[in-house]
Amino acid sequence: MPSIIDHETIHVDDLPPVWSPVQWELSEKERVEELETQARASLLWMMDAPEAILRLLLNEVDIKRLYDAPDGYDAEEQAEWDPEMVTFGPKRSFKLDSVTREADALHLVYKAGDLGYWEFTISPERVMIERI
Repeated sequence: MPSIIDHETIHVDDLPPVWSPVQWELSEKERVEELETQARASLLWMMDAPEAILRLLLNEVDIKRLYDAPDGYDAEEQAEWDPEMVTFGPKRSFKLDSVTREADALHLVYKAGDLGYWEFTISPERVMIERI
């Protein structure tokens, strides 16, 4: 999977100017699978870590193509939505429902669609995840 190449920690002189993890011709089916795999990885990468962990544990990493702007899309701030662009989003919506901070713990509650509510309790000693 491609990532940012930090020129200060890796020798990059021998890499081609445009680098792709796939170095051969792909069939149309393989191209679509590769695009979806990279889209899934990108979506997980940009999520908050607890949500990404919860999605991986629940095996809720399926994606769908977005033809319309998602809820909360602000065209003035994010530019006008272009339905011609290939854009993906998670199939199932997860929403951070509440955040509670204590001196030695952080409690996060996620609403995971019809999978119910899930709570993360993060403390210096451990992380607990449970359905509530």
